[in-house]
Amino acid sequence: MRLLCALVVAGAAAYASYVHQWLFALQAGADRVSASLWPLSVDGLLLLATLGLLRPEDDAGHRARWAVRTALLLGIAVSLAANVAAAPRLEWRSVLVAGWPPDGRSGVGV
Repeated sequence: MRLLCALVVAGAAAYASYVHQWLFALQAGADRVSASLWPLSVDGLLLLATLGLLRPEDDAGHRARWAVRTALLLGIAVSLAANVAAAPRLEWRSVLVAGWPPDGRSGVGV
């Protein structure tokens, strides 16, 4: 049951984050195909970095662990910035909702 709940939360957050990043890429001038792929590259980096951090310490050297942590922080920063930039208004409620997916309203029907 716990795994199912985690999957539901992760799925909802992934959808909302994808939509925010897709909108951000479109607003930044990307074509529709590039805008569709851009969130996958950002969140893909986060996924790979997370998997890298879950590996036992002895499997990776110090430099590799540093690179994985840097990739994770970079992915978080870019994802959060894109989510917030997709907020409809720069006021605290809109920014909070955009920065903390899920938000089923944003970008739907755009």
